[in-house]
Amino acid sequence: MKDGYSPEYVNALVDGELTAEERERALARLERDAAFKADTCEARTLKEMVRGAYAELPRPGHGLGPAYGWRGSWQAIAALLLLGLGLGGGWLAHDRLAGAPTFDRLAGLPEGYQPVALASRVDPNKVLLHLDSSESARLGSVLDLAQRLLDERGAKGRVEVVVNSSGLNLLRQDTSPYRERIGHLADHYADRLDFIACGQTLARFRSDGVNVVLVPEARVANTAIGQILDRMRDGWVYIKV
Repeated sequence: MKDGYSPEYVNALVDGELTAEERERALARLERDAAFKADTCEARTLKEMVRGAYAELPRPGHGLGPAYGWRGSWQAIAALLLLGLGLGGGWLAHDRLAGAPTFDRLAGLPEGYQPVALASRVDPNKVLLHLDSSESARLGSVLDLAQRLLDERGAKGRVEVVVNSSGLNLLRQDTSPYRERIGHLADHYADRLDFIACGQTLARFRSDGVNVVLVPEARVANTAIGQILDRMRDGWVYIKV
């Protein structure tokens, strides 16, 4: 907690997830609190940099050939770290990335996706897929990608699908167009595939009076960013879908 506000609060403001009342208080604070304004501007800038670090989603019918090589972007990792930890003062994560691993290929990954790694030792059989959009193409693509990566890796593969913001629609009973498929995948890849919902996003929905019921296969983490960073520190590969 910093001066009465947390990094999660700043991120929620930038992501448009505050309630109307909270947003009014935040806007008033922006006018009088230089530190809060600086943190908010930095979070917004970093969010845009993270978004820009990833290629566009492959078009339907494309990117289904052999896996393609990738080069981890330290800028993307640093932005992710800064966004999650609320650090300031430039690329503070850069020193930690000096020895970050790189891979020529990531088996099973179609063209158009850019994985990033954080730990000095990475297990390419453990992949975290992050979804924060309710675009119909992305909802289906994250499931396609999870299935493909698991099939490529066999029994040694692990995949987590982490959703936040409007990506929560994938795991909502009332909005997901893939409820049956999620159940089938969870059964078929038991103990190898997990679906994780962001608790912070759930709280925002509920504070707005929306009764969110998740599919039974979903688990809840405190925050999506926290889950992502924990996994990356443990050597998982991160992919934004």
